[in-house]
Amino acid sequence: MKILRQLFIASLFLLPLHAATLSGTIKDQRSEKGLEFANVAVYTLEDEQIITGTMSGLDGVFRIFNVPSGIFEIVVSYMGYEREVIADVAISENDRSVDIGTVLMKPATLKMDNVVVEAEKPAVSYRIDKRIIDASQFMIAQGGTAVDILENVPSIDVDIEGNVSLRGSSNFTVMIDGRPSVLEPQDALESIPATSIENIEIMTNASAKFESEGGAGVINLITRRDQRIGINGVVNLNVGTNNLGGNILLNYTRPKYNTYLSFDYNQRRFKGESYVQRILTYPDTLSEYLSNGSSERSRSGLGLRGGIDWFITKNDIFGISAHIGSNASNSNSETEYEINFRDPVSDDLYGTEYYTNYQFSTRGGSRFSVNADYTHKFNNNSVQPGPAGKAPNLNELVSGSTRAHQLRINASYSNWDMDELSHTFLIDEFADTSEGKKTESIGPSNNARFKIEYMLPLSEDQTFEAGLQSRFGWRENGNNVYYLNTLSGEYEKQDNYSYLIGYEQNTYSAFALFSAQYGLLGIQPALRAEYTYRSILSDSQDSAFVVNRLHFFPTLHLSYELPGQIQLMSSYTRRISRPRGWQFQPFYTWPDAYNIQIGNPELLPEMRDSYDLGIQKRFGKSFVSLDAYYNTTHNKIERIQSVYAEDVILSTYENVGRDYSIGVELMGNLNFYKWWMMNLNTRFYYYQVKGELYGEDFSRDSKNYSIRLRNTFVIGQNTRIQVGVNYRSRSATAQGSSSGGIMTDLSVRQDLFDGKLTATLQVRDIFGTGFHNHEISTPTYYTYSEFYRQSPMISLNFSLKINNYRERNRENGLNDEDEFGNGNIEMGDM
Repeated sequence: MKILRQLFIASLFLLPLHAATLSGTIKDQRSEKGLEFANVAVYTLEDEQIITGTMSGLDGVFRIFNVPSGIFEIVVSYMGYEREVIADVAISENDRSVDIGTVLMKPATLKMDNVVVEAEKPAVSYRIDKRIIDASQFMIAQGGTAVDILENVPSIDVDIEGNVSLRGSSNFTVMIDGRPSVLEPQDALESIPATSIENIEIMTNASAKFESEGGAGVINLITRRDQRIGINGVVNLNVGTNNLGGNILLNYTRPKYNTYLSFDYNQRRFKGESYVQRILTYPDTLSEYLSNGSSERSRSGLGLRGGIDWFITKNDIFGISAHIGSNASNSNSETEYEINFRDPVSDDLYGTEYYTNYQFSTRGGSRFSVNADYTHKFNNNSVQPGPAGKAPNLNELVSGSTRAHQLRINASYSNWDMDELSHTFLIDEFADTSEGKKTESIGPSNNARFKIEYMLPLSEDQTFEAGLQSRFGWRENGNNVYYLNTLSGEYEKQDNYSYLIGYEQNTYSAFALFSAQYGLLGIQPALRAEYTYRSILSDSQDSAFVVNRLHFFPTLHLSYELPGQIQLMSSYTRRISRPRGWQFQPFYTWPDAYNIQIGNPELLPEMRDSYDLGIQKRFGKSFVSLDAYYNTTHNKIERIQSVYAEDVILSTYENVGRDYSIGVELMGNLNFYKWWMMNLNTRFYYYQVKGELYGEDFSRDSKNYSIRLRNTFVIGQNTRIQVGVNYRSRSATAQGSSSGGIMTDLSVRQDLFDGKLTATLQVRDIFGTGFHNHEISTPTYYTYSEFYRQSPMISLNFSLKINNYRERNRENGLNDEDEFGNGNIEMGDM
């Protein structure tokens, strides 16, 4: 930890050298967006030897210091783009600086008979405060959801049941196109089809510009939007042993507006088997519960979203979008129990009972959201109709990836109306129903948000940003519990376990951010302040439980260019994880006959301080990165279990103390040959949680590691094979430990009909080695559990391009303006 802190502090004092400087800007030819981390090399004309070089920084700007006088050749390269060469760049002895201007990079293409295929893009690219994941690179995820993509992403862990964690924590925020989702993070990730996602941004240390919620960081899903002039779209269909679904996306774009409409349906089903050993210790009796069970969990959803972006003037864009849909999840299980009662000293058997527990539950409802954006650009930074053949990208404006002098206003409203019904009952060894419980829950929730942001470029290398935001959340949660009267066969309401509560949380925030490039050093300090008001009112209480809190969140991001095309990045952030509404509720609910749970209204929010230091080195089309990090969480919230009654376990939530993690992540994108590409991610970290629980000090630690290896093989021009292996080790918790498993996946993609149709075959968890187990140990209670998911899972996916654009060769006498400038389009032969 001390070494990491010293390295971090040292990076703050790295000072750029001052000498003759060669500078320029690297941009994508189509979007005119700056390309960060492009390679820039300076060669001598005489012997074509490289003398110096660097990588582009913020917005594609680069500077190379200490360039001697002479005439040079500048070579710019970036993965997935054609190489650009600027010849005869002269630097005299009197020149203090030479600017070569803007270098437009053209995406590399592979020419076939009737179609142009863009070259392979990097699966992961870096910015000063985020990693950007290209969703299309993960063939095994096609036909799945965002969760399936994240299984292959650095810093992310996904267990066998699909639960997502970011650097070991489930406390993160999910954003969709730069806007926080109203759904719980897990629900949001499972509700969006993988084929609807363009990129995923992973921000383990998000700047203060973003909401501070989510201690582990932010996962931002960027949905597909096509800005090419004309009509275009794509249709996807998937069917498999555990999935059925599809989606359709249509775009219609003109120079003055862009409209889009999409529909998606997804149904997924998972079967599994479990084993649990539970031991409860009393002064005179030891009760051992052994259970074996099978379960089936399904999830389905459909959604319709659409929107329009109106380019009002050259300075103004207005966009409005809406999304409506529904989700439903169902689960049922059958578990056989053998209960042994023993003497705790002699281990003599008092007796044995046998039960079968049946559990059925359904959860779901409708969701609706509407969002409006307005962007105004000042002075000469007007909103142009877009690069040749494209309209402006409103998503880039909203997410702040441009640096023009501008004002942005956003307003949104969302509603999630969810109901849940759970039914559990016990059948004894004589086939009689001995116990039954039924729980009904309602939970409509609403969320409204208003945000205004201002961006002011102070100079070519300096930008100031500031913003205000208000977020209002309110919902009503109701819970009714019924017990089965075994004599009458009727369910009777239990008023002491039934309740209706109102929950309100409002957050008001402001931020200020400064970004600058001082020679080789890029710096981005920021500060955010958030005031939170929270109120919980129950029909069984006379007064509300109210919390008022003010928090400050400083962040700092740095980048430094070292010789040899090496980039150094470091950052510090503070973030918060506020307890979820259901973690507050001071009322009992029954998941099944042997488990009861209750919230804790006294919970404090988790506060997390994070330090990162990363270095990246490029080797031609390959690169390797190494990240070191240190995180500490105050007021750590853990799910705690204890004995509630003779055969019932109580689960609740407590602030147990602090946790610490220090680790390293190694990632490499390696292009060995044109036909073989490898992506390697490995993470090792030490984790410790310590504090006080029920009046006793405790401390647990673990050494954790995970490995992901993905190989892609290109066969000819139309076939790709991808093989992946994922492994996750055991990790400590406040009361025990949990472990992951190893999974092997295979996918084969075949392009048909000149790329108009793509078929992908996927086989997940080929050898059935994916599993997880948990262990909990207290002085009076011990539990060991295992879960195995049915595998392998096989899926076949089809993707049809409604409009397959053809790029005309410049040799035909046409340029980009000829092709798109008059609004004409060329449809593919369908």
